Amino acid sequence: MENSYLNILVIEDNPGDLFLLKEFLLATDLAIGNILHASRLTEAKVVLAKEPIDLVFLDLSLPDSYGLESYTGLGPSAGRMPVILLTGITDASLALQALSLGAQDYLVKGEFDEKLLSRAIRYSMERKRNQENLRESEERYRELFNNNPMPMWVFDAVTLRFLEANAEAIHHYGYSHEEFLGKTLADIRLGGSELQIRMEVEQILQTRAVMKKGLWQHVKKNGQVIFVEITWHSVEYKRQPAVLVLASDVTERIVLENELNEQRVSRQRQITEAVIIAQEKERTEIGKELHDNVNQILGASNLYINTAMTDEEMRQELLERSTELVSSAINEIRKISKSLITPGLREIGLFESIGDIIDDMKMGTNLHISLDVQNIIEEEIEDRRKLTFFRIIQEQLNNIVKHARATEVLIRLSIEEDDIVLTVTDNGVGFDISRHRKGVGITNIISRVELFNGVVDLQSRPGEGCMLSVRLPLVNS
Repeated sequence: MENSYLNILVIEDNPGDLFLLKEFLLATDLAIGNILHASRLTEAKVVLAKEPIDLVFLDLSLPDSYGLESYTGLGPSAGRMPVILLTGITDASLALQALSLGAQDYLVKGEFDEKLLSRAIRYSMERKRNQENLRESEERYRELFNNNPMPMWVFDAVTLRFLEANAEAIHHYGYSHEEFLGKTLADIRLGGSELQIRMEVEQILQTRAVMKKGLWQHVKKNGQVIFVEITWHSVEYKRQPAVLVLASDVTERIVLENELNEQRVSRQRQITEAVIIAQEKERTEIGKELHDNVNQILGASNLYINTAMTDEEMRQELLERSTELVSSAINEIRKISKSLITPGLREIGLFESIGDIIDDMKMGTNLHISLDVQNIIEEEIEDRRKLTFFRIIQEQLNNIVKHARATEVLIRLSIEEDDIVLTVTDNGVGFDISRHRKGVGITNIISRVELFNGVVDLQSRPGEGCMLSVRLPLVNS
């Protein structure tokens, strides 16, 4: 205001009052620009529509209007600029009413000078500027409130009744605007008593800070229960304590998390069952090997030794046979132990360990097993992945020997993009995958591979052999 000229409109029908007001205006320390004049309200509207006016002086007693009608008759113009009322002594009560409607100040004719006039203008301009800033702030807030894509509402801190709700809240909860404002926070919240809600509201009123209230359950008009994350803080609404709430519906996220947890639990249960079954199978196989093979060998050896103790003629021959049987039992036990003990992959390497398995499997059979290693540097493979591939090959070769009646097996290891790929192919009898129930061996292989987020593919047809394909990421993702 100090750096620009004020254009003033005086709406006054008394020439003497108009003359004095102009003199006082020019005597102030303000930068006065144009002083325009209108003696009637209708004339004033024409001037306001054409000229840039910064301040209006309004006489409440005009030829075409009187009292409050003189102020309200200005229409929208009264809301855009400061208005100072000019009144007589008897019109003071009317001036006070006009102030409540938005006028900035009033002056009693004949009771002010240039100093009082200057102060009234300054205060009126400042009050109007503050009012406009407040109005713009409220409009921005209301726009943010109404257009927010998330449900928002304001509720009374005492009664818990809803005072305002944006369009998204009305739409999301399924109520009409009137129905929503007829309810309280306790009506839509599940769990927690009204007393508990009031205690939480009292806490927010005391702290006067933005608070995240965590996860609540709300119920819509149609009875659907939803999970919402609540953020709220205290506000003053129409001079009453209230709480502004932002509600984020996270129902889909909660449902998905629960489903994923159930899947993880179910998968872990399957893995545990597979491990237990594999252990039981392993123990059964060991028991059968010990009973049917090692035990019989040692039993025969024991019989030869007992006979040799009483038969001097056959003693030497029987002891030699016993020695052979004991050696055979030792070899059988070594073979069983070798299949159980974790191989020293770090010491002898993965490929050499696979070679040992191949040699063991070929003993006593007409099975021809080939190993094809392509573009793999063994040192780049993590030890746990080496052990996984070793066990998978061991398991699949056991399956082939027992069930496939194959004569040819090809084991291929290669690097494809960022994955290690293993394929074990045989020319055995094959099977119908759609009817084949996954055995413990395949289940165990799948469980091992899933620990590394890998993929297992099994292909087979009756009479066409079988191909097992395993793909593991080279590194953890």
